[in-house]
Amino acid sequence: MNILFLLKFNLILAIVFFIIPDYKKAIRILAPALSLAGFIISIIIMLKSEICVADYLIWDSLSRLVYFFTGFFGVLLAVYSAGFIEEKLNKYFSYFFLTLFSAYGIVLSGNWIAFTVFWGISGISLYLLMQTSPEANPAAKKTMIILGASDSFLILAVAVLYKLTGSFSIVPAGWSLLAAVGLLIAGFAKAGNMPFHTWIPECADKAPIPVTAFLPASMDKLLGIYLLARAFSILNFTQEVKIAVMLAGAITILCAVYMALAQHSAKKLLSYHAVSQVGYMVLGIGTGNILGLAGGIFHMVNHAIYKSCLFLGAGQVEKIKNTDNLEKLGNLAKFLPVTFICMLVASLSISGIPPFNGFYSKWLIYQGVISSLTTTRYPLITIICLIAALFGSALTLASFMKLIHAIFLGPHEAASEEKTLAKESFPLVMPQAVLALACIALGIFAQDLFIKPVFGRLSPMGVWFPKTAAIMIIAGIILGILIYFISGIKIRRTKSYIGGENISAQMRISGVEFYSSIENIFPFRQIYALAAKKVFDIYEVMKTLLLYMTSLLKYLHNGVLNNYLSWIFAGGIIILLVIW
Repeated sequence: MNILFLLKFNLILAIVFFIIPDYKKAIRILAPALSLAGFIISIIIMLKSEICVADYLIWDSLSRLVYFFTGFFGVLLAVYSAGFIEEKLNKYFSYFFLTLFSAYGIVLSGNWIAFTVFWGISGISLYLLMQTSPEANPAAKKTMIILGASDSFLILAVAVLYKLTGSFSIVPAGWSLLAAVGLLIAGFAKAGNMPFHTWIPECADKAPIPVTAFLPASMDKLLGIYLLARAFSILNFTQEVKIAVMLAGAITILCAVYMALAQHSAKKLLSYHAVSQVGYMVLGIGTGNILGLAGGIFHMVNHAIYKSCLFLGAGQVEKIKNTDNLEKLGNLAKFLPVTFICMLVASLSISGIPPFNGFYSKWLIYQGVISSLTTTRYPLITIICLIAALFGSALTLASFMKLIHAIFLGPHEAASEEKTLAKESFPLVMPQAVLALACIALGIFAQDLFIKPVFGRLSPMGVWFPKTAAIMIIAGIILGILIYFISGIKIRRTKSYIGGENISAQMRISGVEFYSSIENIFPFRQIYALAAKKVFDIYEVMKTLLLYMTSLLKYLHNGVLNNYLSWIFAGGIIILLVIW
C-alpha cells in the first residue's frame, strides 16, 4: 500500500456515489464508514518506516501534515454531513470524495502540472458542493470566478518557474517577482486573505454548513497556506516582498475582525473571522524565519480545528432554530449543553486564550515577528504588524463574547417556545466534541504532538511551557473556588436594571448590540458604508470595470464605416511612429 492509494480510493468513491441511487439510510452509514476507513489507512501509511516515493511526488513533513489532516477532517465532516444534509446525499458525497481526491493530489504532487490540475479540481468540487443548495448558486458563481481567475496567476507562475529551472518539478528556483506574485495571489484567494476573501462570507451565508466547515473553514485554508509555505521554500523572497506579505496579513487581521464585530448573522460573523485568522498565518509565514513559519503552519491547523467546530456548532443551532440571526437566538445553553461547551472552548481558542491551541500558534507568530526585527530593514512596519496582530486578538475575544452571549446566555423573547426544541443529535455533536478536545490537546501537548514531529526543536525565544501553564491555570481556578467557599461570602440576588429602572417583561438585553457604537464613529461609519456598497469587493469592482469597458467598446463599435476607417488610419499612424 503506497501513498497514492488514498488518491485512487477517493476517486473511485466519488464515481461510485455519483452513480448509485440516493438511498439515504444506506449512504448515511456507508459514507462516514468509508471516510473512517480512508483515515485509518492514511495513519497506517504514515506510520510505515520506509516508503518508496517517486520523483514526481513530495513526501516531506509539510505534505505529511496536510495529508493527515485531510483524512481527519474528511471523517469528521462525513459524519456531520450524514446527519445534516437531507437531499441528494449521493451527489453530495460524490463531490465530497472528489474534494478529498483533489486535496490528496495537491499535497502529494511534486510536479507543477499535476499540482495545477488537482488545484483546479479542488475549485470545481467547491463549486459543485456549494450548488447542492439552490440558494448558493450566485455565491458559487462568484467563488468560481475568483478562484478561477487566481488559478490563471498560478499557471503564469508555473510557466515562469519552468523558465527558471527548465523543469516542472517543485524544486528551489532562486527568485522571480512574477512567480512570487502568481503563487501569492493563488494562495491568498484559496485561503481567503484580503483582497481575495469576498467569496467566503457569501459561501458561509448561503452554502450548507457542512460545506462551509469542510472547505472555507478547513480544507481550503490548509491548501492555500500549504501553497504559500511551498512558495517560501522554493523562492528566495526579498525583504521588501516579505514585509509586503506581512502587511497583507496584518491588514487582513484588523479589517476582517472589524467586519465580524458588526455582523448579526452567526455564520457571517464566523466567516469574517475565518478571513481574519488567515492574516495571522500569512503574517507568520511572511516573516521568513522558522518561528514564524512554524507559527503560521500551526495556526493553519489550529484554525481548521476550532473554526470547523464553531461552524458545526452554528449548524446545530440553525438546525433546531431554523435561523442563525443572533437577535432571534438566546438562552440555548441549557438546551444545547454539548454544543455550548464545544463552541465556548473553540471561542477561547480562536481568541488566543491559554492553554488552548490558538494561544500557542499565535505565540509562535508573535515570536517570529519579534525575531525578524533583528534582520529586517523595516523595523517600524514590523512593529506595526505585531501591534495589529495583538489588537486583532483582543477584538476577536470581544466579538466571540458577543456570539456566545447572544446564542447561549442571553434571554430570548420567545422562551416559552424553547420547550419544544429538538435535542442534540449524535452525528452533529460528536464531530464538535472531537474538535473541541483537539483544541485542548494541541494546546497542552503541542510540543509533543505537533512542534517536535514537524519542526524539531525551536530556538529558546519560541519556548512556551503549555503543560506547566495548564497546571497553574487549573490550580488557580481550584484555589479561587476554595477561597470562595472558605470565605463564606453570601450571594445576593437583585433584579436586573437599565439606567436605574428595573427591566420589565417588554425589555430585553441583547448581546448583539454590544459593539454597535463602533459602526457610528469616525472612521468606521464611513468604512462600513463603503463595505455595504461593496467598494472593497474585488469581484464587484472588476465586474463594474468590465461592464464599463464593454459599454465603451459598444460605443466605439457602432457599425458606422467611417468610424472604423478612422480607427484603422489612427492605428496605422501609431504603428509607423513606433517602428520609425
